[in-house]
Amino acid sequence: MSARKVLLIEDNEELRRLYSEVFKRHDFTVYEAGDGQTGVDYALMYRPDAIILDLMLPRQGGLGALRVFRSHPESKHVPIFILTALPNPEYQQMAEGRVQGYFLKTQIKPKELVDAVSKALTA
Repeated sequence: MSARKVLLIEDNEELRRLYSEVFKRHDFTVYEAGDGQTGVDYALMYRPDAIILDLMLPRQGGLGALRVFRSHPESKHVPIFILTALPNPEYQQMAEGRVQGYFLKTQIKPKELVDAVSKALTA
């Protein structure tokens, strides 16, 4: 069985590296993007099984990237998980119904995020 693929779109290099390592330890192939536009390009190129998306990103914010993902047939049904430092109810409302999870970085451990993604992929 081939590894599950996850695209991690996060501009904080240290956090991106941390989450990448945790996903790799749980048999995921990880693609990393440091900005929204690269994330969109990688999603269309690599066709990940799931996307972890920060909201505050250079070169296209997370909500803009989310709109692109949901408008393309290739990524329309890919589970997307928001991972953000912003407890912004307005952003959460905009993402509602279009993502499988909305998590604050300070309130979820990396392993819990891996578990949420794994559960969505087996559902």
